[in-house]
Parts: sequence; C-alpha cells; structure tokens
Amino acid sequence: MQKRLIALAILAASASVATQADIVGATAGAYIWKQSWDGNVKAGSDSIDMNDDLGYDDETGKSFFVALEHPVPLLPNIRLQRTDLDISETNQLSRTFTFDGTVYTSTDTVDSTTDLSHTDATLYYEILDNWVNLDVGITVRAFDGEVRLSTTGREGSVDIDVPVPMAYVNARFDLPLTGLYASALANVISYGDNSISDITLGLGYEFGIVGLELGYRNFDVDLEDDDEEAKVTVDGYFLGVVIDI
Repeated sequence: MQKRLIALAILAASASVATQADIVGATAGAYIWKQSWDGNVKAGSDSIDMNDDLGYDDETGKSFFVALEHPVPLLPNIRLQRTDLDISETNQLSRTFTFDGTVYTSTDTVDSTTDLSHTDATLYYEILDNWVNLDVGITVRAFDGEVRLSTTGREGSVDIDVPVPMAYVNARFDLPLTGLYASALANVISYGDNSISDITLGLGYEFGIVGLELGYRNFDVDLEDDDEEAKVTVDGYFLGVVIDI
C-alpha cells in the first residue's frame, strides 16, 4: 500500500509539472514591414499633405516583440513590442505654407522627417487556450518621435513623445494537424476627436517552435491638440518569424 501511495504521488507530481510546463512559456518574433504613408500634418493654420507637399511614398520598417506567460493566478502576462515607424524625404515645394511658425515657399527644397516610432508595454490575460487562443488586456504605447521640416536657415518641428493607453486584443486560430494558423491583433483607443487604431492580420505556418508569418498591418492616427494636428495612415504587408517556447 505504501509503495502504491508513493507511486501515485510521483504520478501526481509529474502531472502537475507537465501542466505547468504547458502554461509557462515565452514567444518572440520579428518582421519586416513594407510601409505606405499617407495623410497630413499641421502645426499652425496650414495642412501639409505628406504625399503632395513632402513627397512621401513607401518605406521599409521593422518590428520585434517578446511575450511572457506564467501560471500565477490574477497576475497578468506581459508583452513588449518595438516598432520603427519613420520616413525621411527631400522634396521641392510647389506652394507656400507655414509649419511651427516657419514659412516655407515654393522656391524651397525641404528636408522632412516624420517619426511615429513607439514601444508597447502590454499587460494581458489569456481568456482561451485551445485551437482558438484569445488574449485581452491594456497596452501603454510610448511614442518617441517627431515631425521635422527644414530648409536653408529655417527649421520647424513638433515632438511626438506621449504615452497613450490602448485596448489590446490578440487572437490566434490554429488549423489542427496542419501547422497553419491565422492571427489578428488590435490596439485601439478613441477619445473625443482623437483616435488611434493599429490592426495586424496574419497567416502563418508553424514547424516545431518556429513559425513563418505573412500578413498586413494598418496603423491609423487621428490626433488634434490646439493648432497641431496629425491624420496619418501607414499600412502594408509584412513578413516575419515567430519563435514559441
């Protein structure tokens, strides 16, 4: 009887360790994003078109993330993500406008940079964990960029360096026995006339702990603060690698 109890205890301990191993893990990923820029910015009375006035078109950026999940009750999981989101261009102006108190004329060649790079810190809970995986939580997105225009002897700039809280939803749908999956991730917020939405859709194939993912990301910003305004859309396809341990 004693030996049987010892054997049962060992089996129970083994089952407990196995269960914990299933719910403790880390995920990391990185991808290259082909970005198409569109929209306008304003720091004063004039709205500046990113395509017509600044000559913006396409750019290539990158993003990487790491997420940690654990079995501690009530304590949220954590996810960190960094996205490089900036574009620079030199363009000959075809009209006169004012930006941040500086006048730019049709005779000026303007160097411009728009930087919306940001770091996301997300606390989330795993709601579902089977062939459908669903996480919900809160993201704090810290921007550390600017909009800068310069020409000979003149320069104007607006800093974009504020933290923004956003709702976070991340879903993954596994196709059993195939290695294929679909994913959707959203960070969104809307308050008054201001809104930010960041939607990522992906299709992936997983072999072992490594997954290859192809997808589309759409990032929309609509912000107003007195005479400063940014209405920007950056979207495009991405290719990434994800490692799930």
